Formats: sequence, C-alpha cells, structure tokens
Amino acid sequence: MPDSRFFKRTGPFRVREIAAWTGGVAVGDGDLDVAISDLADLSEATSRDLCYLAGVDYAAAAAASQCGACLTTTNLAEKAPPGSIVLVVDDPQAAFAVAAEAFYPSQPDAIIDAKATPSGALVDDTATLADDAVIEAGAVIGPKVEIGSRSRIGPGATIGAGVIIGQDCHIGANASLMASLIGDGVIIHSGVCIGQDGFGFVFDSVAGRHRKVPQLGRVIIENDVEIGANTTIDRGSLEDTKIGEGCRIDNQVQIGHNVSLGARCIVVSQVGISGSCKIGDDVVLAGQVGLADHVTIGPKAQVAAKSGVMRDIAPGEAVMGYPAKPIRTFWREVAALGRLTGRKKSS
Repeated sequence: MPDSRFFKRTGPFRVREIAAWTGGVAVGDGDLDVAISDLADLSEATSRDLCYLAGVDYAAAAAASQCGACLTTTNLAEKAPPGSIVLVVDDPQAAFAVAAEAFYPSQPDAIIDAKATPSGALVDDTATLADDAVIEAGAVIGPKVEIGSRSRIGPGATIGAGVIIGQDCHIGANASLMASLIGDGVIIHSGVCIGQDGFGFVFDSVAGRHRKVPQLGRVIIENDVEIGANTTIDRGSLEDTKIGEGCRIDNQVQIGHNVSLGARCIVVSQVGISGSCKIGDDVVLAGQVGLADHVTIGPKAQVAAKSGVMRDIAPGEAVMGYPAKPIRTFWREVAALGRLTGRKKSS
C-alpha cells in the first residue's frame, strides 16, 4: 500500500467514478456508491481498497482478499474476491493504471523551501537531523527527512521528502534517495540512485499508447548493507523493493521494482535483476548475470558470471550459461561440443 509520507493521495472516490474512468462494467448488484479510499495488492487490501485480478495465477490470493472493488476480465470475474464489487474491463492492469493516476496524480514531493546551512547544504526546516549527523557541502535534505546519529551525507547528495536514514550510515557524493527507508550501518557509495520510478508500462489498446503505471511502493534497505557506486534500485509499484540485512551490492547493478533480496546476498557488478524477482538468503550473483522478471532463486544458490536466468533456481543449486542450467550439465555440454568440433588426428 502506498506510503503517505511519499505519495499524496486524493479521493476517496465512489465505485461508479472508478467505473467511468476505466470503462468498467459492474457485475452483480454491488453498491456503486461505495467509497474506495486507496489502492492495494490483493493480499493486503481492505474493504476500502481497489485491486485488480489479471491472471489465474493470482486466483488463490483473490479468494482470500478483503478488497472492496476489483478490476478484472469477464473470464476471471467469478474468481474475484468474495464480497468485492467487480468491474469487468478488457485489460485490468491498464485500467488499474488509469485509477492510480486519479488517486495519486503527482509524484513524490520535490525538495522545496530549503535554507542553506554554513556548509552550503540545503536543509528543509521540517527535516529532523541528529546533533552529530554530518551534512557536507552542497547536499540537499528534503521535507520531513529523518537522519540518525553519526550518519554522514556526502557532498551533492539529494535526500528526498520523507526519507528515513538510520544511525551510522554513509551516503556518498551525488547519491540520490527518494521514497526510501534506510536502516542502520548502511553504506551507499557515490552516484547511487534509490527509489526512482520502476520501469512500469502497460500498452493501452484503447488509447493506442504505452501508459505509465504509477510506481507507488518504497525501497526498504535493512541494516548493514553496502551498495556500490552508480547502482540503481527502483521503488516498487504497489509492493516494496526490499534489500535484506547484510547484503553486498557492487557497482553498476540494476535492481528493478518489487524485487526482494534476502539477507547476506552478494551481487557483483553489472548484474541486472528484473521486476518482482524473489531472491533468498545467501545467494551469489556473479558479474553480468541477468534475471528475467518474476524469477525465484532459492537460498544459497549460486549463479555464474554472464548467465541468463529464465527459470526458478532451487535452494543451493549452482547454475551457469545462457539460459542458465546446472553447472555440471553446462560443463558436460561444453566438453561434448569440444569433442564434436575438434580436429581429427592425422593418420
């Protein structure tokens, strides 16, 4: 559910208004004057929230959901959450994006009304800084930011509205943080961007264009995490993007929206993790590994350099190749190919 510290919500809106925006057709005799206050994922929704159901994979979650209204297709209408007001649309995800634009018409607050400190930093009057926090020259600290004891914000860094940074953190020069909650003892190196939009678009066949899906989640970074220079971590769409305690992330890594990274993971340079991947504890992703979206990697799995992961990886499994396969299988295939292509011995 979107965090009000970062995203300003309008509404509530009646179900009939949502139907008008999205072209939804009500199924059954639900009260279209019911007020809907917010957006939510199926698993977290209350009777005041709007959700969408776009595939049978989410039928179990829908069956247990408490959502007040649900956007879905004709074929899936009977699987909508019990007790919800069902609005049938051609494309539930695109319709949900339309509704999200109405509930959340603006992006996170800009850095405004800041005054210069003696170091040349700009700190908003509503920010809360520990007495021993250090804000270096040229840093910009936004409204309602909280920075814990002994933390240091490097020169030129930008800390967006509502961001919370714990104790003993170091934020490097020219880093940019927004829509983020940062734990204790976190090191974020120069040029890192955290909490920007995830890459979320859906093609609206009615409008004939790609429609931006508002990214209304956060980035949660737990304690004792280190993030290398020029890495980017996108905020979630409705879920949060989460980086587990003790992770070590190298330079120039891309982590997409809704990714969940377990504790103590090692992610080496130039890895790309697509949206909604779930990665267990103690996983190692070597350099230039690429993960397709919605992949699950079990705890203590290892992925060798330059591999492309297209399927789920079991706990403890070591894989290699493109597409990635068990590492022994990969080397057997390499050896077999070498034998097939090798020169014949001269007689």
